[in-house]
Amino acid sequence: MSGGRYKNVLLIGASGNVGKNILPDLLADPDFKVSILSRTDSSAIFPSNINIIQVNYSDKSALVQALTGQDVVISAVGGEALMKYLEKVLIEAALEAGVKWFIPSEYGFDLDHSSASSIPINIHQLESIKLLRQHESRIAHTFISTGAFLDRGLDSGFLCFDLVNHSATLYDEGKHLVSGTLLKNLGKAIVAILHHPELTLNKRIYIADATFTQQEVLVLLEKYTSTKWTVKHTTTEETLKQGQEEWTRGNFLDAYIAFILGLIYNGEGACDFEDKTHNKALGLERVSLEQIVNEAVQRVEAAAH
Repeated sequence: MSGGRYKNVLLIGASGNVGKNILPDLLADPDFKVSILSRTDSSAIFPSNINIIQVNYSDKSALVQALTGQDVVISAVGGEALMKYLEKVLIEAALEAGVKWFIPSEYGFDLDHSSASSIPINIHQLESIKLLRQHESRIAHTFISTGAFLDRGLDSGFLCFDLVNHSATLYDEGKHLVSGTLLKNLGKAIVAILHHPELTLNKRIYIADATFTQQEVLVLLEKYTSTKWTVKHTTTEETLKQGQEEWTRGNFLDAYIAFILGLIYNGEGACDFEDKTHNKALGLERVSLEQIVNEAVQRVEAAAH
């Protein structure tokens, strides 16, 4: 257990889609004294009992001062901030401030896998990984791979299942294994990681609520919607090629979507880590695919009424 050595915890990006799912579990644990780092111009609103540290992220000395006294820094900064190398700046400030443990904003693919490390959208995160590994004798790190966020991905249609119109796009016939985690469970995973430094310091930790194929998801969606779905087919090879073309043209959002979907569904291993998950070691219960799909259908149906 952490035993008080890692008591002061600073969360960066607490108002974003990922951060707001981490914050409640940190606050619910009495072992941690939680603070939030926020931009000086941020309009985000947080509970009044939380220590909010506002800082100009472009002011390196102010960042160092803000991070001084923190034992753990958890980054949940989003894509735009990552593209601007903000996390590299945060790591450098954490090193100077004497932070003991840094958890960068990954929460997705296994970025140590060759198929992920060759994709241009990951270059900024790879720089953070390299920097933290270079300095692991001064500051510990934990990289967290969660696979796809299943609740968010199903609800929004991002995972190519349209729950409103009952249509799906299957990649490579929907036969490859994919690991995924409920975004609402990410905070529990991070708290467990903080409580088990003997298992997690300077390691990549793999978390998955379920591992599945698109075909399995489709069967369950048809079951719980009582509808035969319309299915289109494509290949991850074509999708990744499209991503590279869009990247070259400077269409970064389209490239990002294509790269993400290609990596999720290509079956090469960047998003399939069923044989190396740490859920059991960290005491994290898993969730059945059937429950995940059923609850997604219920949410979408409730929103339609």
